[in-house]
Amino acid sequence: MNTEQRLLTAREVARLLRLHRVTVYKLVRRGVLRAVMLGNTYRFPADTVEQLLRREDGTARPQP
Repeated sequence: MNTEQRLLTAREVARLLRLHRVTVYKLVRRGVLRAVMLGNTYRFPADTVEQLLRREDGTARPQP
C-alpha cells in the first residue's frame, strides 16, 4: 500500500481550478477545500483537488 500523497502548492491549485490564489485560501477557510499546514505554508492533497474538480464539472474520471 502506497501511503505517499502528492501535495500541491496554492499556486498549483489555483492554476488547476482556474482561480486566483487568494480564492484558494478562501475555499480553505470556508471548509470547501482541505489543506494541511507544513511549517507556515498550506499544502493541498492532490486527491482533494481532483474531487473538487469532478464535483465542479459534474464528471468523474475513471479510477485506475
